[in-house]
Amino acid sequence: MSEDRLAELERRIARLESRVDTAGHPESPSLTTAATGMLRQAKKEDKLGTVGYVGAARLAGGENLWDRQHSLAELLSADWAPVAGILETLGSPPRLALLAALVRQGGCTSSDLQESLGGDGEQATSGQLYHHLRALQSARLITQRRRGEYQLAPQAMIQVLTILAAAFDLANDPPLGPTALPDSE
Repeated sequence: MSEDRLAELERRIARLESRVDTAGHPESPSLTTAATGMLRQAKKEDKLGTVGYVGAARLAGGENLWDRQHSLAELLSADWAPVAGILETLGSPPRLALLAALVRQGGCTSSDLQESLGGDGEQATSGQLYHHLRALQSARLITQRRRGEYQLAPQAMIQVLTILAAAFDLANDPPLGPTALPDSE
């Protein structure tokens, strides 16, 4: 780890520790406040901006914290073709049911996963189950621990939950107009 990266992490930890009140509960910084800071930084550096995601989860696989950011300029100029395969894989209700079971339980046997598909005809056959499992494995979203035992790929947990949260918002929220920015300092 570079000295600059280590120094930045130490500064971030110090800021977080300074937020702890006397009861020992950290303040909950608003994500809008963080986004406003990202926009200010973009203006200061004359850049397009940043897209990021953050979250915390306590699931069967353990506790996870994440904070990822991408330069908007790099994201817009990137090759999006590999993304299509992931989105296509996630665009299947049976595969989402399999992922949901794996997220909730941390790991499942083939029979557990077969049950998660329900009894709705073709989607519940063992052939269909393995078809969906192969697609999820090819997309590197799940791994096979042992024969007949599967888990969500550890490196995919954060991203899958983030994609699902964003897709949930797209499916359920009313259309949004431009957001008014808070007054600058």
